[in-house]
Amino acid sequence: MVADLGHATKHLVVHIHLILDKLTYPGWKDIRNLVNVHSFYWIHEGRGTFLTNTEYRVQAGMLAYLRPGLEMSMRSDPEAPLRMTMVLFDCAELVYEAVWKDVMPIGKLNLPFLSQYGDTQAEEFDAWFREINQSWTARIADGSSVPESQLQLLLNKLQHSKAPDWNIGESGVFASYEKIKHTLESSYKENLRIEQLAKTHNISPSYLRKMFLKHTGMGPKQYLDHIRNRQACGYLVFTDYPINQVAKLCGYFEEYHFSKMFKQHNGMSPSHYRITKRAETAQ
Repeated sequence: MVADLGHATKHLVVHIHLILDKLTYPGWKDIRNLVNVHSFYWIHEGRGTFLTNTEYRVQAGMLAYLRPGLEMSMRSDPEAPLRMTMVLFDCAELVYEAVWKDVMPIGKLNLPFLSQYGDTQAEEFDAWFREINQSWTARIADGSSVPESQLQLLLNKLQHSKAPDWNIGESGVFASYEKIKHTLESSYKENLRIEQLAKTHNISPSYLRKMFLKHTGMGPKQYLDHIRNRQACGYLVFTDYPINQVAKLCGYFEEYHFSKMFKQHNGMSPSHYRITKRAETAQ
């Protein structure tokens, strides 16, 4: 999903169709029947094969994310049948900008098709999926709000945790992109240089830009400006920090440069934005 390009706040909402503890048998085969929803397959035990247009070997500690529309067949190894938690769900973003606005269904999450995690992360995700499955089983008495809330937290963790130990396709450059993206998000106050970050993580600036455009819809410098602008908007509305301090907190060393960039992003000066948005919030 393309990241938020404006100052609106988006809220992820999910609707679960089905959660199933899928215990297979030696030589088991199946196809993905419901292809119009998002799907997770977390592999607790065993080994097998997932087949789309390419054949992938899978095993315990792997997570498969299937976007809507993707067809897939599966089979278990005869000597080590798969046991998986399957989650079928829809998700959307609600936009909040002083008032609730648009609902935008998400066509594809920013997750790789297949990821494998090391022992510590695998144990953590294993527990997550078991707990979500247990909450789903208990929904007759408790309703579906608990597993759906757990799934929202899991989605956030998957998209913001450190890069998985391995993922198919673009494995090296994707890991570099994820590390640089995390640096921009966590160290935006610092004097960051995109070219230096690319060199540090062994990826060319041109390919880094390609990865950012693919996964966020923005180049890395534009993404950094977006992060800084989003933080600045929050400081202006919810704190009384003077403009020059907001500038420094958001990585700008000159108030003039900050004000110029802010006006380009938001169509008004920081002081005007503060007055306007506080008035809207008070209504």
